[in-house]
This record gives sequence, structure tokens and C-alpha cells, in this order.
Amino acid sequence: MIRLSRFFPVVVVCLALSPWIASGGNPVASTSPISADGGSFSWNFRTGGFVDSAPVLSGGNVYFGSWDRRFYALDAATGKEVWSFPAGDFVDASPAAADGKVFFCSWNRLVRCIDGRTGRERWRFEMPPSTFDDHRQSSPSVAGDRVFVGGYDGVLYALDRETGRKLWEMPTGGAIRSRPHPEGFVGSGDGKMYAFDAADGKLRWAFSTGGAVHSAPVLSEGRVCFGSRDGRVYCLDSKTGKKLWSYDAGNRIEYSSPLVYEGILYIGDCAGKVHAVKMSDGKPVWVFEGTAPVYSSPVAVRGRIVYGDNSGEVYFLDPRSGKRRGGFHAGGAVQAVAPGAEGSVLAGSRDGFLYAVAVDTNMGRDR
Repeated sequence: MIRLSRFFPVVVVCLALSPWIASGGNPVASTSPISADGGSFSWNFRTGGFVDSAPVLSGGNVYFGSWDRRFYALDAATGKEVWSFPAGDFVDASPAAADGKVFFCSWNRLVRCIDGRTGRERWRFEMPPSTFDDHRQSSPSVAGDRVFVGGYDGVLYALDRETGRKLWEMPTGGAIRSRPHPEGFVGSGDGKMYAFDAADGKLRWAFSTGGAVHSAPVLSEGRVCFGSRDGRVYCLDSKTGKKLWSYDAGNRIEYSSPLVYEGILYIGDCAGKVHAVKMSDGKPVWVFEGTAPVYSSPVAVRGRIVYGDNSGEVYFLDPRSGKRRGGFHAGGAVQAVAPGAEGSVLAGSRDGFLYAVAVDTNMGRDR
């Protein structure tokens, strides 16, 4: 196994921004508060609060939420605002998009469907209050005519995609902050991964870990994989729930969800490490060591593994060697990254900005 360490990239002046400003955002497409190694700055957009919501790209727009209590649609090419919607509370969950509609949750326990072109609300569903109420909502997922979303009350809800009507609910024993997988899997704060029938919500199986499961499950070749706060990554048979292997990361895994890319699973932990593990048997390939907790989920962009950490670093890693091939530094914790348009990466930061950086595999120093 290869073990690697972080490097200190070129850092330029970053803009400070209070996360509690309630004003709307502003595009900043001409000057950059960051400098990228291994990529080129495209645009950034300033909101009035933390951007923990991993953006989604759909129909030429980028959709995401902010702690300024607004939900945004930006032009993916320019970063200019198309519209913004007043959510009434913080938005830190990631949205889902399908057929011109966008679905998102906010801290006031509302699930909304928004017209992706106009920004008008089509429907809303209110989840009940709960003693679990805290932070970090479940992100919705969409499959067919249904929207799946977990609640602070520990209940998984299936909603009609067109009307928002509740179709069924399935209780768990803890707050659900994990994004449900649309093929029928969800993690819970009670430490279990649940498999359910998407048609009626009936429980298929449940697998217990030693800690809360906030990491969203991924499905790959009949296997469901996820991380747990017990510090382990689990790979289960998706039909039976039988454990195929587990990997000891040695540190708590909070909100980082696995990426499976070319037969390797990548995931971050709360000690600042990213682990590359063979999907075939759970054996480690390499570990990259940073210095700040990793809450973001790694993504693959133009042959690079990209993720952010709570120090504001965004890393571009070589997927085979684990060596750093570039990145940039934002002015606040980066807990949300996503693929953008034309080989770019989108990164939300607690400095209040959403950044778009084009990844260039011909750039970036070998560190």
C-alpha cells in the first residue's frame, strides 16, 4: 500500500464573508479569489452564506443551495444567476434534477419541487418535527415517478414526483442524513444500512454497523458500499445484505460517500485522509494524507479524483498513484464538490462562494 502526504499549493488572497448575511448572491466572473494548479479558473459566484450543498448540473444550469436561505440556478458556462428562490431556512443538502424539475430540502423540513427554467415552486412536502432535529439534511434522489428523501424523524419518504403526495414511509431508528439510493438503499443514524422495496417501502434487509451511517450508499455490480462513523467502509451483497468485505479506515467517516471509479473505491475520513480500496476484495491501494477532515464526497473529473477538505483545500489526485496533481485553496471549508460543465469541477465553500475550475490533465505538478 502506498501512503502519501499533502503539499502546500500556491495560495492567493481569499475573500472573507460572513455566513449569516441574508442577501442574495453575485456572480464574479472577471476576477478570482483563488489560483488553480492543474486547472484554470472559470468563474465564481458569491452567496450570503456557507455553500455546503453539492451542486447538480442539469440542462445547462447549475443548481445548489446556501446558508443564506436561498436556492440558486446559475448558467453553467458563465456563473451568472438565472434565478434564486427564497427557501425560508438554510439549505445544505444537495439537490436532485430530472426532466426540467429540481428537488431540494431545507432546514425547515420542507421538500420542494421547483421548475428548473423559471424557479417557480410546483409543490412542497413538509416532514414532521422530531427530537433528532439538528443539521445536515438528507439529499433527495429521483427514480422514475418517485422522489425519495430521509427525515430528521428517522423516516424515509417516497413522494409522487409530479404532485409531492406521500406514497409510503419507512421508519428507521435514527435521523436520516444519508442520500437514499434510488434503487432502494439508505443509511440511518441508528448505525444501519437499510434495503427497501422502492415500490412499496417494505424492508428487504438491514445491516448493522458500529456507528451512524451518514455516508450515502453507492451501487456497483450488485454490491452496495458505504462508510460508517465506526471508521469502516462496508461492501455488501445488494440482494441479501451479506457482508462481502469491510475496510478499516482507522478514523470516523462522516458525510463522505464512496466514489467507484475503474474498479477502485475512494472515500474520505475525518482525519483528513482519502483511501483508495480495491472493489474486488477491499484491499488498500493507497492512502493520501491531508490535514483537515474530509466531509466532501470524491468525484472523478477528467481522470482526476477531486475532493475538498475542511481547511478549504481542493485536491486533484492521480487515481492510480494517489499523488497530488494540482488543486486550489478556497477561503473556507469545502464540503461539497461535483462535476461541472466541459471538464470542470464545482466546489462550494464556507467562504460563501461556489467555484468553477476547469481541470487540465496537462497541468499540475507531481507532488
